[in-house]
Amino acid sequence: MSLKIAAAFALTAAAAGICAWDNVRLTVSRYTTEFDKLPESFDGFTIVQVSDLHNQRFGENQSKLISSIKAAKPDMIAITGDLFHTEHRGRAYRFLEQAAKLAPCYYVSGNHEQRFADYFTNIKPKLENLGARVLDDERVTLSRNGECISIIGLSDPSFKRTVPPDQLTEDKLSRLETEGFTILLSHRPELFHVYARHNVSLALTGHAHGGQIRFRKRGLFAVHQGWLPKYTEGIVVENNTKMLISRGLGNSTYYPKINNPPELVVAELRRKSALT
Repeated sequence: MSLKIAAAFALTAAAAGICAWDNVRLTVSRYTTEFDKLPESFDGFTIVQVSDLHNQRFGENQSKLISSIKAAKPDMIAITGDLFHTEHRGRAYRFLEQAAKLAPCYYVSGNHEQRFADYFTNIKPKLENLGARVLDDERVTLSRNGECISIIGLSDPSFKRTVPPDQLTEDKLSRLETEGFTILLSHRPELFHVYARHNVSLALTGHAHGGQIRFRKRGLFAVHQGWLPKYTEGIVVENNTKMLISRGLGNSTYYPKINNPPELVVAELRRKSALT
């Protein structure tokens, strides 16, 4: 074997190793964002967002993922869809069982949950038994010192394919109260214009997998957005609404992510000072 061929093999092996490691190493992204309408009692409220786990494994019994969540000292854990990927559900259940001991867990479905015929008969009851509050187009209120914020959760539009996702989401939010400070949990970032139209304070979404392949902070492709998608990670703003998009923790394709490691999101909410 010539020196050039050997070098090529070595570079290929190294690149494959780096890519494989990049798809399993857990990263934590921290955001601090200010809001005018945030009640004073909720200043510093911390949310850990878990999105698109897809049964990914992070240590024995999800120990690495749980340790990272525990270190963030969350007031709330938001699970924004696609917790599952295949019929092997044990990793997702073990994660939730432990996460529910750390903070209140609020869960909304993703498009992958729709693929399971027993979602409503087996999966949803199991999630609730393990400690998650499953929000299927529902609104709950959190109270502190006489002040309140609202959590709204939307089930994924794939459960009702006969209605266009934009119209379905519009109809749902029209029925739910979005006044005051509202946190929306929804799997789909491409529906941001609908969330903004209803003046949601903060939307937490996933689904785009960071654009799968990232180059100079741009994603290459996302389902329901296509090539060079607009919404793949981080915080975007429209009018009075902010949306935080998780790149996700797992993968649902045979193709590896590139420059796009698994992401756990930690968001600290702050009340905007009248002096700023």
